[in-house]
Amino acid sequence: MPSVETANVGKAVAARVGTNIREVRTKLGLTQAQLAAPEFSISYISAIERGKIRPSLKALSILARRLDVPLTFLLEGTPAGAAEARAVGYSPADSGPDQRIEVDLLHANVLVQQHEYKQAEQVLAPIQPERITTDQVYRLYLLRGLIHLGEGEYQEAVVDLRAAVGQGEALTDLEYTERARNLLGRAYFLLYNYTLALENHLRCNMVIENGQMNDPVFALDVFSNLANDYFRHGEPEKAIDFYNRALKTLDGINRDSKSFAQKYMEISQRYKAAGKLSMAREYALRSLAIYEMRDEQRVVGLTHQRLGKTLEKQDDLDGAEKEYRQAIEIERELNDEVAASICHTSLAELLLKRDQPDEAEKEAQEALTFARSSQDPQTQGQALIALAQIRHQAGDFKAADDLFTQALEMLDASNAHEIAASAYFRFATLLEARGDMPRSLQIYKRAYEHQRQGNRGNE
Repeated sequence: MPSVETANVGKAVAARVGTNIREVRTKLGLTQAQLAAPEFSISYISAIERGKIRPSLKALSILARRLDVPLTFLLEGTPAGAAEARAVGYSPADSGPDQRIEVDLLHANVLVQQHEYKQAEQVLAPIQPERITTDQVYRLYLLRGLIHLGEGEYQEAVVDLRAAVGQGEALTDLEYTERARNLLGRAYFLLYNYTLALENHLRCNMVIENGQMNDPVFALDVFSNLANDYFRHGEPEKAIDFYNRALKTLDGINRDSKSFAQKYMEISQRYKAAGKLSMAREYALRSLAIYEMRDEQRVVGLTHQRLGKTLEKQDDLDGAEKEYRQAIEIERELNDEVAASICHTSLAELLLKRDQPDEAEKEAQEALTFARSSQDPQTQGQALIALAQIRHQAGDFKAADDLFTQALEMLDASNAHEIAASAYFRFATLLEARGDMPRSLQIYKRAYEHQRQGNRGNE
């Protein structure tokens, strides 16, 4: 039978544990119901906080994880200790980040974007916050929060996202703090706690309005969240205002990958100028990833175009047309003006060969529009050559000659000798067919000159 002294010690421990749990819970903005579910009842949490019962170590471990404090803190700490801004992890200046952890965090981030939350959770499971850098700890907490949001575990998301906010505050990094706070507000929203959701999102909005964060992508997310908050609060006028503000944040850019890559690079440069190098790196990597993806897709499109050229030379005109149209679809979706113009030009020349001048005209005009938008003289020259051939076949020799002249001037200035030689040969052949031998001979000479200059590069 325990002694009176032992019983008194037990009561003191229970009282201290209960006080610590209540203080941390209220600081995190959690209700007893949110802390309890699903393992415990509200009455059980209430009894612990009042010091009426002392939880088992297993129960205490679960509560400590949910409150994001060490188990020893609940047993021995003081409430004031929970308010201290202390960053978890070691400083990157001490020994640098573990590259394996960096890769794991990146992989988990990609898996979250793919909605593969269980796999992301498995990647992060072995990582211990005390053994990684302070920056990595922040990203770990943030990713855990995102995983919980994705899996519908909103109470757990609050715990991890609150930890991310605390880590950002401890690092005195406003970017980290407010990005985590924005997601924390989202977690509260999904818990139907619209008051706390609005409170957190308004704090994010404050740093935007103060000019402390000048990131349109972040602003878009915050404004959209605030609009949702106000809608749930029954304030439609404020909701409409923030919905409109959200839509205006990315005004002036097209909704294609190229425009977003450019915008991300602009944001990166602004962060670099402000000395916020981690954010500058993040946005630069986003931009680079999009450009690399675009380049790979562009190669696929031009491969279809080149296959079309090969099939055309073998007189497989149906196969060539199919390849050209597939190439056009890819390059137009990318909004790559140069590649799209080249593909439209190829299709225009094929359609002219198939005696479809109206369709050829349409494709050639599309090619010229893309070429002029690109301001690339070689591409413009090739589009003009296609139009010139169409005019020649229609019997409008004057218009054809004018277009050939414009095209050849551009190609001459661009030093594109191979392309220029081909264009001169085409023009000379058409002049010869008209019986204009003097001009044809002169143009042939220019063609051979370009051919000779182009061959010098192979010597």
